[in-house]
Amino acid sequence: MPCAVVDLDALEANARVLLGRLAGSATLRIASKSVRVPALMRHIAGLDRARVRGLMTYSARETKLLADQGFDDFILAYPISSLAEARLLVDLGRRDITVRAVVDSDAHIDLFARAASGQAGRLSLCIDIDVSWRLLAGRLHLGVRRSPIRTPEAALSLAEHARRVRVPVSAVMAYEAQVAGMRDDNPGSRYLDPMRRFIRERSKPLATQRRRAVVDALRASGMHIEIVNGGGTGSIDSTTGDGTVTEVTAGSGFLAPHLFDGYRGLTLAPATFFLMPIVRFPDPDWVTCAGGGYLASGPAAADRTPIVYAPAGLTPSDTEGFGEVQTPLRRGAGAPLLQLGDPVVCRHAKAGELFERFAEVYCVRGEQVISCEASYRGLAGAFG
Repeated sequence: MPCAVVDLDALEANARVLLGRLAGSATLRIASKSVRVPALMRHIAGLDRARVRGLMTYSARETKLLADQGFDDFILAYPISSLAEARLLVDLGRRDITVRAVVDSDAHIDLFARAASGQAGRLSLCIDIDVSWRLLAGRLHLGVRRSPIRTPEAALSLAEHARRVRVPVSAVMAYEAQVAGMRDDNPGSRYLDPMRRFIRERSKPLATQRRRAVVDALRASGMHIEIVNGGGTGSIDSTTGDGTVTEVTAGSGFLAPHLFDGYRGLTLAPATFFLMPIVRFPDPDWVTCAGGGYLASGPAAADRTPIVYAPAGLTPSDTEGFGEVQTPLRRGAGAPLLQLGDPVVCRHAKAGELFERFAEVYCVRGEQVISCEASYRGLAGAFG
């Protein structure tokens, strides 16, 4: 300790929940950013090879690392910015590895055209469609700020540019973050929960309509669109209910960090933890642990910090919180007496970000350690 732990029984139970929410023939793609441990990705894929297919990656170099680890069928969901990255991905395509790279501008496409020189192999493009909810002439934006492509006309213009420079388009991605990533119950701001649920419900038909309009327009123009990707852990059922969608992406749901405790109708078991040893006793009602400052990305708020899972009755200091190298915890009523070296078990707010802190992850069943697996960090991978 400190160390990271994954409960395989809980992970597998969560996978069954997520797979049970798929509608029709839609499949599930693993979001690598929420896992970041290749062995865990293999384990998840092996649970149902017919319905768990492919990886959604977040950087070109990460995609190469996973290809070198034996994975195939990638959607790189975030655009590149350099010719070197384009060449790296084109090289993967020429190795007979399927890579679909997200684009949302002519400049992205031009990088791939220069790198491919008319021979892209199994590399093709995926047009990223913005399905955020924009009000007041765009001054109010509900969702993530990613792609500027919001209309069939804009998508067609992008696809036509790709056709002119001879880089094929084979996929569309439309991620409704304000549905998939907004939970129903938020302990720190419950007064806003009714508005959040309203935004989620109003955003579902908007995403469906925009996605269908773009896909229909691209196919009518002669584009062979094989994959239509959408959603995330929080919207699997509603996203795959759109018959246009061929697959949905999920990652955090397998590991169930505490940000996913607040989704109604989605019961997941905590599957990822970190353990900190007790190293000092500054006062009779306090213990201090080593490590702990593993904060999640997103708007700075209390819901981005870890929480204590066990033992019960321990709470972080209001003035120190979870610290870079140590974390003091107050012993409340019912907290057990603790000794030097005893573990405190915590949950991260998000999933994969935790594993950037650890070179290895212990996989357990019950009280047994089944294996110790390398994270990206343990494989000398650092991708931002």
